[in-house]
Amino acid sequence: MAGYVDERGDRVSTSDTNRKVSVTGVEARQGFLGRPVLMVLIGGLLLAAIAWAGAEMFGEATDNDAATQTQQVAPAEDQAAPANQGTVNNTPTNGAQMQTAPADHDPTPQTGTDR
Repeated sequence: MAGYVDERGDRVSTSDTNRKVSVTGVEARQGFLGRPVLMVLIGGLLLAAIAWAGAEMFGEATDNDAATQTQQVAPAEDQAAPANQGTVNNTPTNGAQMQTAPADHDPTPQTGTDR
């Protein structure tokens, strides 16, 4: 009768290793499903939400963008806006034609190699 040594050092015969064992799906399951697993998943989700909220509060507390914001006030309607507002008026004078902007390249490139 042939045999081998298992991980604990015990001799195991081949007749023991060749026998068939039938178990149901419930008996073969490693762990239980149901309420305990659901509670662990919900607890992990709550802990992740608490950590996220803490990170958001810390980020907002250390954010310095609020200190650099300025309050913009619209000019009153009865006051005329100053002439130098940084805007450009591109409309031509009466009777003049609109000029095109200069191009930074030739619109019709040459394909030949003549010099």
